[in-house]
Amino acid sequence: MILIENLTKSFGSKHVLRGINLEIKKGEIMYIIGKSGSGKSVMLKHISALMRPDQGRVIIDGQDIFNLNEKDLTGVRRRMGVLFQMAALFDSMSVYENVAFSLRRFTNMNETQIARKVKEKLELVGLRGVEDLNPASLSGGMQKRVGLARAIALNPEIVLYDEPTTAVDPILGATVDDLISTLNRETGITSIVISHDMNSVFRTAQRVAMLYEGKFILTGTPNDFRTSTDPVVQQFVEGRARGPISIL
Repeated sequence: MILIENLTKSFGSKHVLRGINLEIKKGEIMYIIGKSGSGKSVMLKHISALMRPDQGRVIIDGQDIFNLNEKDLTGVRRRMGVLFQMAALFDSMSVYENVAFSLRRFTNMNETQIARKVKEKLELVGLRGVEDLNPASLSGGMQKRVGLARAIALNPEIVLYDEPTTAVDPILGATVDDLISTLNRETGITSIVISHDMNSVFRTAQRVAMLYEGKFILTGTPNDFRTSTDPVVQQFVEGRARGPISIL
């Protein structure tokens, strides 16, 4: 479904992506891992065409998205949903209005149809009876679920997750992982997940790619990462520092 070819991006003298290549299959759960600043979020912004590369291509269903006109690019973006790191809900809107936002903006549904769709998506992420609540009154975990309901409101074929388990406790993190798996199983959505959380990777990912110094140094199954002898991969998987840290 998604093919990344020779994707290159620099900001001044800082080379963030150094000609990366990756194929993401239709309906799979692909995790992108790497330390902070390795270019994971920059790559995600290229997939959604929020950023243009210095070189290279992102091909979705055979279309180079950077060669599309604005109308066709909007059509590609409508096939994607995004769950932002901190949910990014509209605080001035109720939960219902948050989930209904894209339905009102991009479809011709009437309010009865919108209400049915909002209820359906909230139930899919395990929420009922919260439509009239303000996001500020919800726990962080519930906000993540509302954000996910909003991301899938238009029945996207691709969902991009930016650090979905950041700043949540382990139990909630497992719940978010279960939601990703459930959506994949029940809807066939292609999921691309940016993460530092190796517990989530081993629990949820079907394939994993690791960015290091602007390149993918390993792409494979979670078991490939468990058994890798690459010292950089081992260090990240095990969460080890490179050496003792002096506090003096």
